Amino acid sequence: MLKKLLIAVAVISAGTSSFAQQPDTTDSEVRDDLERALENIDPEDTDLNAEQLTRFLQNLAANPIDINTAGIDDLLQVPGLNLRLARAVLDYRNDVKPFESVDELREVPGIGRVTLDRVRPYVTIETGPGLRALYTDPRYWTSDSEVEFFSRFQRSLQEQEGYRRPDSTGFQGSPVKYYHRLQYSSNHISANLTQEKDAGEPLKGLSGFDYTSWHLALTDNGKLQQMVIGDYSLSFGQGLVLWNGGAFGKGREVIGTVAKKERGIHPYTSSMEANFFRGIAATYGGQFRVTGFYSAQRRSASVINEDTTRFPSDDGMHRTRTEIAKKGSLKQNMAGGRVRLALPFGIIGATGYHTSFNKQIYPGSAVYNAFDFRGRQTSALGVDYKLLLGSTLIFGEGARTKNSGMGLITGIETPIRNNTGLVIAYRNYQKNFQSVYGAGFGEQSGEPQNEEGIYIGLSHELSSKILVSAYFDQYRFPAPRFGTHQPTQGVDWLGLVEVQLHDDLQLYLQGRGEYEEDEYEVQGPYGRSLRKLDRSRRSSFRLHAEYRVNPRVRLRMRGEWVRSKPPGAPAEQGYLVYQDLRYQPNSRWTFDARVSVFETDSYNSRVYQFENDLLYLFSNTMLYDQGQRLYLLANYEPYEFMEIWAKFGITVFENRQVLGSGLSEIRGNTRSNLGVQVRFVF
Repeated sequence: MLKKLLIAVAVISAGTSSFAQQPDTTDSEVRDDLERALENIDPEDTDLNAEQLTRFLQNLAANPIDINTAGIDDLLQVPGLNLRLARAVLDYRNDVKPFESVDELREVPGIGRVTLDRVRPYVTIETGPGLRALYTDPRYWTSDSEVEFFSRFQRSLQEQEGYRRPDSTGFQGSPVKYYHRLQYSSNHISANLTQEKDAGEPLKGLSGFDYTSWHLALTDNGKLQQMVIGDYSLSFGQGLVLWNGGAFGKGREVIGTVAKKERGIHPYTSSMEANFFRGIAATYGGQFRVTGFYSAQRRSASVINEDTTRFPSDDGMHRTRTEIAKKGSLKQNMAGGRVRLALPFGIIGATGYHTSFNKQIYPGSAVYNAFDFRGRQTSALGVDYKLLLGSTLIFGEGARTKNSGMGLITGIETPIRNNTGLVIAYRNYQKNFQSVYGAGFGEQSGEPQNEEGIYIGLSHELSSKILVSAYFDQYRFPAPRFGTHQPTQGVDWLGLVEVQLHDDLQLYLQGRGEYEEDEYEVQGPYGRSLRKLDRSRRSSFRLHAEYRVNPRVRLRMRGEWVRSKPPGAPAEQGYLVYQDLRYQPNSRWTFDARVSVFETDSYNSRVYQFENDLLYLFSNTMLYDQGQRLYLLANYEPYEFMEIWAKFGITVFENRQVLGSGLSEIRGNTRSNLGVQVRFVF
């Protein structure tokens, strides 16, 4: 069957070369940004909150920022713009003239072709007159109103072990994952209701969803910048104290992702069941802004005894009776605030909070748990800055937690002549830095703790068609981390050459490597297990090409080779090859298809591929052993107010007859899934 589908894809791509229609380039560029951010991450890493980052970029593209009216904070949300470039946009608009087209951004000092291509999907020029801020006028509150409803169904087509167990140890619900959302938004109001049940979770009527989220929000009302009642996220400074909602990390964008761009208070609409706050939050002011927030919510945690639990979990799974018993087992309160001053030469801010639990938190007795948070309450305070010295951006944040743990990140981002960019950043998160809501830049995702490192990134335009980028990151872990009993260190590097051969053909060549100390066990002379320290090595080389055959057909091809050497074990290899097709027969239909072939020696030499998916979803599929994968994605817009998506994916393994383990075990060599989504916008 797979061979027939591969032939069908080839026939479609060969038979459509004579069509002509304007492609949806904005959608493609947003997907490229998502791929840059997500393609190198581990799909099992739940701390990245990639869905929130996906929603953020796609919402920003759907509601682009008007560069003739946007303030500094609005411009800083645009991928590709830092504080220096955002200031330059404002200076051009105020000192020269308002922009007449997005292409006129090329006239702004520091913005070249590459930067313009990055920002284009997220900016616009509004032509209509604005409405005066008359709060008693209903038109003020309803301007640019939009009502959105969408519903999504997903399920695995193979039966897992958890559904075959009729007793209390199995999954208590159906294998369908169901999600729906209803949202009203205008220029100044937002209201949202989100509900979801994961596969295996029980559902008892509309009020019986495992997860329900809601908010009411006021946005951009004079000096009341933002006010949210209900669920919200907080992203301030460089993320050492408070950061929800995902962020770009180390990857192909070597310059612009180190210095974070704070989003402040943001109404929460994600299906992620953790990493948000529930209560009230508001930001008031102009150049000087004050933010306050309070949250009270129940979290899921493993119960040790009546008065003690583990730290709350983030997976949001409540499928078995054991998992259901964890739900709402811990109550958490949090209160805090932020002050921020915007100056002609930069932004300075301070953020702090205090949080408490109704039970004692015990992280565990493992060596790597020695410096984790334990107790009933903690707090954190940080000061952050972004300063402009000429064309050089200086950024950083220093923070301290209640137990006297310290965290610091500081760096510079500067152009070297007109065609070269450089960033250097140093971070030092002490082993006892217990920032439970933080997400600082570094090697480890999630909470910034137990890490010191220096990052150097360099990007150079050899010509208008060739961009060369590289980074080097050296780091160490002063205390044991997961899986080790001693301090370790490592090095991570990336080299990238992007070539625009002509308007319809681009390619890039990427090399990446990581060398990190790790432990492994050996048998001692008397049969005792001994732990030894060795260096694990992983490197990969990728060739990726994209060719637009005509305005209706786009092809992508990739070949990737991976070499992995675990500590104390022989080296392994793996490869991935795929052919990707996008076909747009008309303005109503878009089809995506991909056939992938992979072979790796084991999980250690696994490969990843970013996949197009249903709206607001991301898919970074991890593949290992031997097999093939196919996915088909269709998007249909029968009316202006209605869109439908459907995705089918299947992975066939050549050398396995059992997939997964435990309650997720599938008997057989095939894993397939189906997803359907409908969206109405009025």
